[in-house]
Amino acid sequence: MYEVGRAGDFVSRQMWRHRARGSLYAAGAATAALTAVGALLGALLLDGGALRVSAAVAGVAAAAGCGYAWIRATRSLGQARRSSVGARSEREVRTAVRRTESVAAAYGLVLGSRGGDCDTVVFTRGCGAAAIEVKTGHGRVSAENGTMRVGNRVLHGDPARQAANQARRLSRKLGGRTVLAVVCVPGMRNRPFTTAAGVWVCSARDLQTVLDRAPRVFGAAEEARETMRSLWQAAPA
Repeated sequence: MYEVGRAGDFVSRQMWRHRARGSLYAAGAATAALTAVGALLGALLLDGGALRVSAAVAGVAAAAGCGYAWIRATRSLGQARRSSVGARSEREVRTAVRRTESVAAAYGLVLGSRGGDCDTVVFTRGCGAAAIEVKTGHGRVSAENGTMRVGNRVLHGDPARQAANQARRLSRKLGGRTVLAVVCVPGMRNRPFTTAAGVWVCSARDLQTVLDRAPRVFGAAEEARETMRSLWQAAPA
């Protein structure tokens, strides 16, 4: 199978940015905490009234800064953990794609100036085309009125619409040919289903079954591979 891109690359970069930001905030919180302790001790030990007041004010300000930095550090490190899980899910889908005997696959392919990248684009063994959005979760998946749930958790945004939009962008790149829109939740435990808009939702285990439903849009495997190569080379950096 011809492959381009790195599965989970975008969210991995997000993870490292969040980790770096969280570490900086954590260091700032530690520095502010030490400053607060020193200033408050000074307020207790100094003799001059004005100096004690100044030290106390500085200590309170440093303590407030410590609290703010700690909140931001916790938030950034939480985002880093979520990005790490998202990258792992995209790599699970890449593993599933490699088992489907597909002709070509691209990971993180940018299909337009708006809407971000498509997690996975696949040209199937039947010479069909699919745009896959990857979401994270374990349990039963349901979708209704623009909301997708995995177990009791509501996924952010509208994953089915995201997949449909990416499929539409890919279709335009392919001259209007039909593209299957798919949301893949690796840990999904129920059977594949379609939303009201015709977007397939499946687990990594059932991905091959769903991809086999993509209608043939290429005359031969070599045409599909060349098309993927051209799409990747033409995509914005």
